[in-house]
Amino acid sequence: MSIMDSEREGPLARVTNAVYRMIVIEVAFVVATLPALIGIILLDQDPSNIPLYGLFALAFGPAITAGVYAWRADADIIPWLRYWKGWVEGFRQTMVVWAPAVIFATLAAFNAAFAQVPGAILLGGAVVAGAVVLVAVAMLVIIATFDFRTRDLFSVVMYGVASAPLAALGVLGLFVVVGAVVVLWSDWVGVLLASVFLWLLARTVRPMLVQIRQDLVAG
Repeated sequence: MSIMDSEREGPLARVTNAVYRMIVIEVAFVVATLPALIGIILLDQDPSNIPLYGLFALAFGPAITAGVYAWRADADIIPWLRYWKGWVEGFRQTMVVWAPAVIFATLAAFNAAFAQVPGAILLGGAVVAGAVVLVAVAMLVIIATFDFRTRDLFSVVMYGVASAPLAALGVLGLFVVVGAVVVLWSDWVGVLLASVFLWLLARTVRPMLVQIRQDLVAG
C-alpha cells in the first residue's frame, strides 16, 4: 500500500469523508423537501390546517428512502448522485407505502383536534397512528435496501421485527428522540439534523436487514 493510499484510508480521511457525506445528504434532503418546508413555514399553526400539513408530509417519504439509500452506499460513491438515484428509483414504491400512512396519521390528528370523544380513544388513535408511521418508515428502509415486491413489504418488515426486535425498539427510540428535538427546540432543528437521523436510522436497522438478507434473500 502506498503512502497516498494509507493517508486516504486513515482516521482523518474517514472522518472528513463522513462529514462530507453528511453535509451533502443533508443538502439533498432539504432540496427534496423544500416545497413542503416552504409550505409548512407559510401555514398558520392552526388545527384547521392539519390536512395541508399532511399533504406536505408526503414529500418526506421519498426523501427518507433516498437518504437511507445514500448512507448505505460505499464511501467512494458520490453521495449527491446516489441520493437522487435512490429518490427516483424508490419514488413509486415509497409513495404506495407512505401515502396511506400519512393519510391515516392526518385523519387521526384531525379527529384528535375536532372530534368530541373521550381522551382514552384519542390516546389510542395516536398510538395506532404512530405505529402505522413507524411501520411505514421501516418499509422505506426495506425499499432503500432490497428489491421486494410492494405487496410483500409488510410481511418482510414483520419478519424483520420478529427476528431483530432490538432493532425495532431502536427505531422507536429514534422516533422519540426526533419528536423531543422538534418539541423542545424547533422543527427546523429536526430538519437540519435530518442527515444525522437518517444515518442513525440506517445503523439502527442493520441487524434487521442482515437477518432479512440471510433468511429471505440469500436463502
